[in-house]
Amino acid sequence: MADYLVASKSDNTSAKYFAYFRKWEKFILAQGGCAIPASPIHVALYLTDLIDKHYSYSVVAASLYSIKWAHSLKNLKDPTNNAFVTNLLETSKRSQTKHVVKKQPVTPDILVSLCDKYSQSSDVLIIRDLCMIVLGFSAFLRYDEISSIHCNDIRIEDSYFSLYIRKSKTDQYRFGNEIVISKGQTSACPYTMLLRYLFVSGQSVSSSFYLFRPCFRSKGVCRLIFKDKPLSYTRARECLVARIREVAGDLNIGLHSLRSGGATAAANAGVNDRCWKRHGRWKSKTSKDGYAADSLERRLDVSKSLGI
Repeated sequence: MADYLVASKSDNTSAKYFAYFRKWEKFILAQGGCAIPASPIHVALYLTDLIDKHYSYSVVAASLYSIKWAHSLKNLKDPTNNAFVTNLLETSKRSQTKHVVKKQPVTPDILVSLCDKYSQSSDVLIIRDLCMIVLGFSAFLRYDEISSIHCNDIRIEDSYFSLYIRKSKTDQYRFGNEIVISKGQTSACPYTMLLRYLFVSGQSVSSSFYLFRPCFRSKGVCRLIFKDKPLSYTRARECLVARIREVAGDLNIGLHSLRSGGATAAANAGVNDRCWKRHGRWKSKTSKDGYAADSLERRLDVSKSLGI
């Protein structure tokens, strides 16, 4: 039963809470207190110590929720449901809030320019990067979704291909999601780029290996590693951002700029809202609205419609 209770959260969440709970346990035992069951005043003092040391709100919040999680697993009274504790959490949020500078979305023009630049290339490393970029853009993918794609998650048809997303942030119960992507007309067509990548990398859609793996060079030839291992976030960010900046200059971008760029382009093109939301796998209107940056023309439409 204990294993099932721990499985109520995802593996990553459970590992995160366990690590933060250990830090709380180390702190309170050094002070002569008890980690579980915990006293609300001791939890408040711990949060005060974190705030005094200028830890970010995310660290303070994770510490609080790890204590809440540990007590819920043992069916004990929650010490975090205390006015001191909740007010300190709010204090952490207010006192350390910084101005958020969002990453800028990638535009279709940038992708076309980049793909035009490498239209004659057959280097696996370059084509892998381009394929990840256009897939992230056209399917509104987060990086964890891109990195977890297996070759046999792809089904290729005459005019489109479908992509099965096994694991997603918005798919907590792992039901899976299928995305369909049509052929395009430019050098940044995701259909053509995917086929090009499968050809130069020697992969087949019947393989169970990860689609995007690290590369190595041997005797001047670039190949994917033979081990079934996904490309790490750090390396992917380094490669893809550098690749996009070859044509985008100093644009403030990250890996999430691909998802927001695709969502923005579709929204400004007037795509049906229900289909747009389904394609991006958003659960609520609030979350999806944060991804689309309205074009100047669309923003001007508001005042133009006033009749003055």
